[in-house]
Amino acid sequence: MSGRWPEGLDLLSRTEPVWRPDPHIRLIPELAQAVGNLVQGRTDMLARALETPPDPGLPPEALYSIAAGYTLQLLGNADLCGAMDLLRDRGMPPEALPPTSHFLLLHLQGRWDDALALARGMVAKDQTFIAPPQHHLFAAGTAAILLARGKPTGAARLIAGERGTHEGHVEIFLDVAEAAVLRTMGRPDAADRILRRGLRDADARGYVYGTDELAAALAMLRAEDGRADAAAGCLWRLEELAGRTGSGRTRLLYLLASARVRQQGSGAARELLHEAVELARSRCQPFETAVTLAAAAGDAGPPELLHEAYELYGETGSLLSRFHTRAAMREAGLTVPGRRQAAAENAQLLATLVTEGLANRQIATVLRLSEDAVANRLSRLFARTGLRSRTEVVSAMLTGNPLTAPDR
Repeated sequence: MSGRWPEGLDLLSRTEPVWRPDPHIRLIPELAQAVGNLVQGRTDMLARALETPPDPGLPPEALYSIAAGYTLQLLGNADLCGAMDLLRDRGMPPEALPPTSHFLLLHLQGRWDDALALARGMVAKDQTFIAPPQHHLFAAGTAAILLARGKPTGAARLIAGERGTHEGHVEIFLDVAEAAVLRTMGRPDAADRILRRGLRDADARGYVYGTDELAAALAMLRAEDGRADAAAGCLWRLEELAGRTGSGRTRLLYLLASARVRQQGSGAARELLHEAVELARSRCQPFETAVTLAAAAGDAGPPELLHEAYELYGETGSLLSRFHTRAAMREAGLTVPGRRQAAAENAQLLATLVTEGLANRQIATVLRLSEDAVANRLSRLFARTGLRSRTEVVSAMLTGNPLTAPDR
């Protein structure tokens, strides 16, 4: 856990004749060996370990620990289907997982209200530690939920509080999460620096695990800035990683980033996105699927995909993502379902951003609107709710029933 994976793998290799023969003794070394190889981008040992059922004569606590350990590796690799299959094979209900692994499962399933409820309890009981290499996934996953729900300040505060808490470890997942916050707040240059730093740190330590997320985010960022040439190196890395690891998540990231870098609306981009949509649907992760559908619809794909993305964002309570999807639907000439609900969500999102302490200019950046449009929306919010100032909006949000006037 000190980040010295090559040394650990060397030690396990040299002592294998000692620990391999005994089915009881070899459980933890086998898991450590699989994890060390996973860190370096080799997944074959993990696959072999999962194909070999444990000795049924082992004590129940040993069977539980090993099942939980391998489930964590699958969840950390965003392989929800693999994790659920393993739990079924071992007769282990998801609720029996350690809290951190259960949080990751809920996160991938899109059950974000349940994930946040569990997270609050974990923080209160100081149960948020996850063993490396997944050590920052709890904070990064929680930050992603907060950001999608219109809470960039809360997400940034959570990430900053996690920085440096595990001395010597790479902070890949925190880098990805912080870069997403910075992009949302209109600071692409700062996001670019963080992502490049994360890749440098990972390369210097021989880390491959998680670098697909860094490379994909950097490729997308550079494509948005019109720097397709600068994104090419990231795409090469992603393609090589997808081939080496066989990870569905990495392949999906490559498809989305590659389609974004290629000429928008081109036949090649449409083919990539068609494959991406099929892959995302097969992985059964609502938020990931919604992001993929929105990308496909935005690149000359069937605009009806936006309806499906909109509903999936709704399942996770992603107010900010729903807001941007509504704008895309209107631009595509599609009817946004549930006009009253959409108005309520807009008001809730605006009040959330005000409560986050954002000025009108920052809110405009997050919502991709003009400052005048934000000012008008605030005026309408005050008129509908009876609230008279930003301070009253914040007070109402912090005390419950936020958007109801006192006299109604």
